[in-house]
Amino acid sequence: MDGDPKESFGDLYIRRNVLAIKRTLGSGVAFMARIPLYRHTDYALLLIACVVGIAIGGCIVIFHLVMIYAEHLFNIMFHSADRVIHFGSYLFPLVTALGGLGVGLISRTLFRNVHGEGLGTLIHAINAGQGKIDWRNSIKSIVTAAFSIASGGGAGREGPTVLLGSSLGSALGQMFQLRPDKLRILCAAGAAAAISGIFNAPLAGVIFALEAVTGELRLRSFIPLVISSVLATAVARIFLGNTPLLHAVLPAAPALSDYVFLAIAGMASGLVAVYYLRIFNRTHSVVERLLQRLPSVWRPAFGGLVAGGLVIVLPTMLETSYTPINQAISGNTTLLIALATVLLKPVSNAITLGSGGAGGTFAPALKTGAMFGFGFGVLLSSVVPGTQPGLFALVCAGAVLAGTWKIPLTAAILLCEIINNYEIILPLLFSAVFAVFVVERISGLSTFNPVEERNQPGRAE
Repeated sequence: MDGDPKESFGDLYIRRNVLAIKRTLGSGVAFMARIPLYRHTDYALLLIACVVGIAIGGCIVIFHLVMIYAEHLFNIMFHSADRVIHFGSYLFPLVTALGGLGVGLISRTLFRNVHGEGLGTLIHAINAGQGKIDWRNSIKSIVTAAFSIASGGGAGREGPTVLLGSSLGSALGQMFQLRPDKLRILCAAGAAAAISGIFNAPLAGVIFALEAVTGELRLRSFIPLVISSVLATAVARIFLGNTPLLHAVLPAAPALSDYVFLAIAGMASGLVAVYYLRIFNRTHSVVERLLQRLPSVWRPAFGGLVAGGLVIVLPTMLETSYTPINQAISGNTTLLIALATVLLKPVSNAITLGSGGAGGTFAPALKTGAMFGFGFGVLLSSVVPGTQPGLFALVCAGAVLAGTWKIPLTAAILLCEIINNYEIILPLLFSAVFAVFVVERISGLSTFNPVEERNQPGRAE
């Protein structure tokens, strides 16, 4: 036997186990000592991208359920069993005002020193901030958006979710003290996860991050974008299902002769995008100027009051669901409602955001485009029998989104994924590029995409 001959079997057993434990602990300590070296490798980047995707997917599930509950309450408030408007619906602006007040209180207390909203914050972090975004932005964006949108505000749910994803990716990267180049990739991965999860569109999320966030395609950044995007969509599908976001009956594929009218619809959608951008920017500036003397905590409440008044007049101003887009595609709306939505949606959107409310411009642009396309299709059908208004509602939804953001590829793929039909990709992409062309021809026009504005000298950031 090993060791001292006088050593008992029990002592020998204990000594050997102690030596084994020391060797194991030594190996563990050595491994732990090498962990900081791995954090700068691509393995760590991919692992964090996985965490970001799963976390964003979970947040989107919760956010989506809040929107469903709010939509249910609004349906009860606005309509009785016989579809007669309730008296309580006239009190709706007070609900929206209270939601705005909640946003103001949260912003001035819990997040008093947290600055930055929307995609502009993300683009600044990537370009000038070395990929660093305050982690508190992730909480602020989703909480304030829940108050603002669920109470009836006129902004979309995508902007806050994008900021949530990018700030979470940046926060995790900073926690592990990653280099700025990896922080930038994680910011983009979080943005991709947000769009993918909220629209159930993993490919569109990746393309959005490339078109509207990074502005470039590199293999090293592409892989984390795909991982976070896929995992966010997978989590959302597990809890929310894999049903298409738009449930309307899909229009038939267009004939070759229809592409002439699709080109015209695309250029007309470009003009609608120009209208949306200019009315939004002017209204936003006017609202900021009028409210600058009010205490900041009360500004979102005022904006909510006005936005709620618009909802009474036109319920399609609500952003808690995509029902109006479904109605436009399926033809369950009227020309008057469609025209009013096109004219007023940028106003409602700007009032909410200009007063300090939370939200984005993605879904409002989609809705405006769908309503315009429905009207375009109905008018065209009176001249060309057999025209499908639903087809033009769908195509123009993507075209107006493409024009306001200058993201033709994202817009086309997004619409394909949210209707779960890739056969419509040709008319979508065809009209989208015409819309972007029209917006490009109008000099001095700022879009919602900071990447595009950055790449064009002389235009506003």
